Amino acid sequence: MARPADLELVSEFTPERVAKHFPIDKEERILTLDRPVIIESACPGWQIGGKRFPAVPCSIEDQVQETVDSIRAGAVAVHMHPRDPKTCNAQANPKLLARILEEVFQRTGDFVTLSHTWAAKEEVDYISETAELLELVQGNKYCQGSVVLRTGHVSATGTFHPRQNVIDGVKWLEEHDIKPIFQLYDTYVLRDFKEKILDPGIATQRPFVFNMHLGKHHSHSIHKDPWSFLQLVTNYNMILDTIGHDSIVGVYPGGRNWLPVLVFGLLLGAPLVRVGIEDCYWIYPHKDEIIKKNSDMVVLVREIAERLGRRVVTDPMEARDILGLRFTSPGVANVPAAAAG
Repeated sequence: MARPADLELVSEFTPERVAKHFPIDKEERILTLDRPVIIESACPGWQIGGKRFPAVPCSIEDQVQETVDSIRAGAVAVHMHPRDPKTCNAQANPKLLARILEEVFQRTGDFVTLSHTWAAKEEVDYISETAELLELVQGNKYCQGSVVLRTGHVSATGTFHPRQNVIDGVKWLEEHDIKPIFQLYDTYVLRDFKEKILDPGIATQRPFVFNMHLGKHHSHSIHKDPWSFLQLVTNYNMILDTIGHDSIVGVYPGGRNWLPVLVFGLLLGAPLVRVGIEDCYWIYPHKDEIIKKNSDMVVLVREIAERLGRRVVTDPMEARDILGLRFTSPGVANVPAAAAG
């Protein structure tokens, strides 16, 4: 094949030659990583502590301090299952949750609470325990967001979620300025929420917040590479294309592969990621190195996010604005969480 006549043969790459053929400096910015990211701390969670997992805090003081350390490390949001200090068993106990969170507020100034506010019963009741949390402080200080599972679901606790109970719960949460946090444990759950909760106008307060669970009990599988990452990419974009690109999609990985999958979520531009010992045990997928402190993982993820150019949100007011939350409890100083104390 003859060389094209207009292809000039040169012996050196002059500035003019380079500017003509390699104008990489003229590429437009790619803004995927320009979105701020909220880190949610999930501690102490449900896992067995003791010798098996010393990272699990049991005493009131240890639960408070580890949460404070995680907030100061960069987690502006907190998801907590409080522990009975006598048994170290997790409890759905509004007064215990409020006691721990209040001490954390006293030490940090302010943060976002995305709580699990309902107890394990035969059938779900999103209202009773949540109402108790509201009454304890005259507002949503302890429950600015609350997790909601799909209709017909049987949770890991054995609690059944009847359709009408979920509908009544979502309506009540929104009426009381508590953001429903829709939990996606598998692909079909998205359609279920859309058809039964969103399309009929049961939930109305945008942006809708969805948490995509991966690698934990009855959730998206992420135990094989590279399929773990394809699982995340496919379903992350499925949510946005199905519900709307104004939706908040949280990446909530657990199990062995949590860290690489979370980093991939950061690369996708996810605005919300969960970090913590609730569903994580090992640090790395290829090593048997156990997490020693929840706050250590917050430090690790914040450093990775910032090295990727992601700005980590540490101001709870900004986090609420992103999530579409309205704070209704008086008397809390608006102090950026990472700067408090």
